[in-house]
Amino acid sequence: MRTRLSAGPDKLVEALFALDLLCSGRGAVEFEVWRKKVNAAPQVRALVKLAQTIRPFPDIYRVVRQAMADDADLADAEHRPQVVGDVLAFYRVAVAPYRKGIAARLEIDRAARGQIVLSGGMDRLMSTLHPALRWQPPVLEVPGGGADLSLEDGLVLTPTLFLHSRPPALFVDHEDARQPVLFYPIPVRREWILPLWRSGDGDERALSALMGRTRAAVLRALTDSCTTTELGERVGISAAAASQHTGVLRNAGLITTVRTLNTVQHALTPLGNALLHNHLKV
Repeated sequence: MRTRLSAGPDKLVEALFALDLLCSGRGAVEFEVWRKKVNAAPQVRALVKLAQTIRPFPDIYRVVRQAMADDADLADAEHRPQVVGDVLAFYRVAVAPYRKGIAARLEIDRAARGQIVLSGGMDRLMSTLHPALRWQPPVLEVPGGGADLSLEDGLVLTPTLFLHSRPPALFVDHEDARQPVLFYPIPVRREWILPLWRSGDGDERALSALMGRTRAAVLRALTDSCTTTELGERVGISAAAASQHTGVLRNAGLITTVRTLNTVQHALTPLGNALLHNHLKV
């Protein structure tokens, strides 16, 4: 009952899966342009050399997580060990330039998984996550997962891009109270991933020209549902202005609003999601 989809991409995990993909040579066609750009950056060499000795995930992941505060952002960590600095440098080169496009693809997958839950329940979702997984209620068999895992506290399902052509990866920290996390690769298609390695600035300008800069920002901010007050804080406008913009977007069928007592929650509709990500061919 506590199993859920993650709210967004994990920067640290995405960077280390990207490192693993770079070192393994997987995705020769789909990631070729990306690989050439990353390999040309001198700041990635130290981390690539380290990854040839120990696994990026979960080995380097555990080291970096232990070295950083749980609530610290990767870019804000201070007095960090060398490996943390190397991961940060790799993230800036390999992931950060494409983070908006990556987040958009992960959000599309999240929305699709949500629709599966609505129509078929959690049983249907678990049985369609990945061919390597075997769902025999109440047991989920994960390749390489090790000992049986009690899921009384639930499971966090996290889609990733750079886990491409690998089976899902299960992370359990027995010294941490947080839920186990299952990282699974999203399906990759050449027609949308090759344009991903190009800048998306032109698409953002086109959306702003169509809707207006503030309203386009409101639409982008709703890739993760929130209240009117939270929306205003994300965009940097007053709650009253946010309410006005959500009214227009709701009337256009681009967002939906659910009221619970004195609180309203806004979220993108499939039409709004399609408009926001119109530069990606679904």
